[in-house]
Parts: sequence; structure tokens; C-alpha cells
Amino acid sequence: MSNSASYQLAVIGSGAGGKEAAILAAGNGLRVVLIEKSVLGGTSFHRGYYSVRAFRAYAEAIRESAKSPAAHIQEPLSKTDLPVWAHIQQHVSARLEREFTNTLNRTGIAVRFGRGSLIDRNRVRVESNQGETETILADNIIVATGSRPAFDSHALGSRFVNIDQLLQLAYLPERLLIVGGGYIGCEIASIFRSLGCAVDIIEKQHLLPDWDVFIGGHIARALHSSGVGLHLGQEADLQHPGDTSEEPSFPVHGGVRVSGDLVLVASGRKPNVEGLGLDRVKVITDPFILVDECLRTSVPNIFGVGDVNGFGLMDSVAVAQARVAVGAILGKKTHFSKRSVPRCAHTDPPVASVGWTEEEVVRAGLSVTAHSDMFTCVTEDEKSVIDPVPIIVKILVDTQSRMILGVHAIGRHAADIVNAATFAMKSGTTVDDLSEITFVHESAAEILQELATKVRRLL
Repeated sequence: MSNSASYQLAVIGSGAGGKEAAILAAGNGLRVVLIEKSVLGGTSFHRGYYSVRAFRAYAEAIRESAKSPAAHIQEPLSKTDLPVWAHIQQHVSARLEREFTNTLNRTGIAVRFGRGSLIDRNRVRVESNQGETETILADNIIVATGSRPAFDSHALGSRFVNIDQLLQLAYLPERLLIVGGGYIGCEIASIFRSLGCAVDIIEKQHLLPDWDVFIGGHIARALHSSGVGLHLGQEADLQHPGDTSEEPSFPVHGGVRVSGDLVLVASGRKPNVEGLGLDRVKVITDPFILVDECLRTSVPNIFGVGDVNGFGLMDSVAVAQARVAVGAILGKKTHFSKRSVPRCAHTDPPVASVGWTEEEVVRAGLSVTAHSDMFTCVTEDEKSVIDPVPIIVKILVDTQSRMILGVHAIGRHAADIVNAATFAMKSGTTVDDLSEITFVHESAAEILQELATKVRRLL
């Protein structure tokens, strides 16, 4: 069976970027259809951000040996009771999917479940799981199909997993070896170490290589102090891993071999572009979809948003890009800048960042004053009055314009501080302006203000 319907915008994929694009476009009066091949929410709801956050909450509940009704943990937990974790993850995903469905119904967004593929620049073919087909006519198309782990474990056996497979474990390994020290590797190392696993990380650069080295260095020290073995500047040869039927091991510095009964390969992702018909309509990929600063592909009315373009594999980046793409469709002057998007990694302690890193400003030859300091933070959480939260913050300020170029924070309220910094940077606030704003006393935002005041005296 085949039929057709017409919309102003068709969004393929319902993860963080697709969800934001569809809701924002509908809120601006566009007729929108959202096409999803499996379940609403994509990686974000089911295998990504929310799953890792739920896993961390589960691990903390175990560590504190306390009941957690909010997380649907009804009795004291055993660290080996991962089937309970699976139930928690399913509950979180189902709640998010239900809330998203309610939003779609409320905003009048049409939903089609099935595999979407481009027929031409204005037509999308949707094939349902039952084999029925529908042709969607759309003035504009946003491709937001996300990404998946680049590592395929089939060739190496069951002792090697990617992040999707790790989050489906029914048992807890005694020794977890992580290949890759990006934010996923560091988050998982924190969680599994808190569950009592022996954990090692092999990373060919330094930890969190895409972040300011100030943050990567601190997380390295924190993981090392918690007992995580760090093997930095080393590379695991996954092409020649030896006998994978036994416990996998890899040589590192000094001829030492590091091993684990389970190996998580957390190095790289690849875009979900297969079967989309991109070649048919001449959308260029390499291997991610190539887009301009407005997220337009080589076909002007087709946009690529989120992980599928490879600009930054985080939900916050996908959401920011969705807003830019919809703005361009609505005729607004807008463009995407990765430096304006804040990001957070849920390590232990958490870290957050926005703007330039110090390494980037040095390479660019900018005149910048950098300053960092440690603070103890009292916030709206009453417990912090008794036990103040330690936070380390670094700020980068343009020496001449006195504008804030970057802020990097480490600690439980790092995201709050970076959110405040993001607003200040977006609004063109100088360190002089920031020093004179009145914030709630006491709060995390005051830490950013205190640091700005110190830098003001240095300029």
C-alpha cells in the first residue's frame, strides 16, 4: 500500500536533535512530520545520555547502601545485581518516551514509524515494519539519524564490547579494561570503579583529549586516586589482540601487559547514514554528512543535525544544531558555533566546559589572561552548609576586549557555573559587568563572579 502526505518539514530521526527540531518547528507554526524507524528518543533515551546518568544513580545508590524510591530501587542493592539496573534503565526510557509522546500529541506533530529514505530533495519514502510504504512530501528535510559505536565486537568475541553492549550487561566484570579516554571512557571508569570493579584505561593521548588539558589532568588525578589504572600515551592494537578466547591483554609502557575479563572499546563513533538515499539526491558524506554553518547539506533544503554530521557527539550539540537548522528554515540569520555550546561529562567529579580551551587560544595567537582557582561552594542544598562542595574553575578572558572566551569547571555544580558563563558569553558580558551583577547568595553563580573579579584585577 502506498499513499502520500505533505508537510513543511520532515525530520528523520527522533533523538536529541530530531526531537528538538520537530518541537521547535511545530511551535513556530510549521506542519511537521517526525519519522522514526524504531523507538522514540533514539540513542539519547535508550543507550546514551539518560542511560549513563541512570547507571550512575544506580551505582551511587549501591555505594551509599541506601534505598532510592526515586530510582525505583525498592530494597538495598548488591553490586552484582545488574538485572535490577536493567529494570531501572527500562523504566527511565519508558518514562521519557511517554513524556515525548504526550508532547508530540499536544503540539500536533505527525509521527511515522518506519525506515525513511530520500527519493529526491522533496520526497521521503517511509517503509513500516509491516512492509507498507508512504511517500512524504516536504519543503525541507532534517536528517537527524545519529551515530553508533564505531567498534564492532563480532570479530573479537564476547569479551570485547562497545558502549551499547556494555549498558546491557547482566553481570559485573571483575576487571574492566577501557580502550579510549574520552568522556564516555572516563564516565564508565568512574561508575564501574565505584561498583568495586578493577578498572584500567588505555588512551593514546591524554584523558579527555578534546577538552581543556586543565580538566583532563584533574580527572586523571581523580581516577588515579580512586584506583583506576591509567596507561596514557599508549595504544591498544585491536587489529592484533592475540588469543581472545582467554582474558584479553595488551602491552603498554615498560613491556607491562594490562588485561581485563571484559574490554570496553570506547574510541569513536560512525554516522547512521546507510539506507537513507543520500547518494541518490547527491548529499555529500565523508563519512559524516557534510554541512555548512547553518547545517545545510550540499542540497540546500536538506539539513544534517546532531551526531550524523560529526561536529560534536553530545546531546547539547545536537539540540543547538537543531535550533540553528530550524532558524534557517524560518528565514532567520543564524549559524552554528561549537564554541558557544556548553557540555558536561558525568565523571566523578563532574566536569563542564564552554568556549575556547587554553590550547586553542595559544594556537590562535590570541591575547588572553587565564586564571583558575579552587572554591568551596555553599548552594541552595542545605547539606552544603555543613559540607561545602569543592569546585575548581578556570576562566579565559580576552585581554583587550575583556570578554569571556572560555570557562571550564570541575565539581558537583560545574554545569550550573558553565550555564551562567554561557549566558554571559552569549550576551557579550565582560568580566567588569560580571563582577557587578548580584546573584543569589550563596550560589554556584557567585563562584564565576568571584573568579571574574580576580581576573579583573589582573587585566
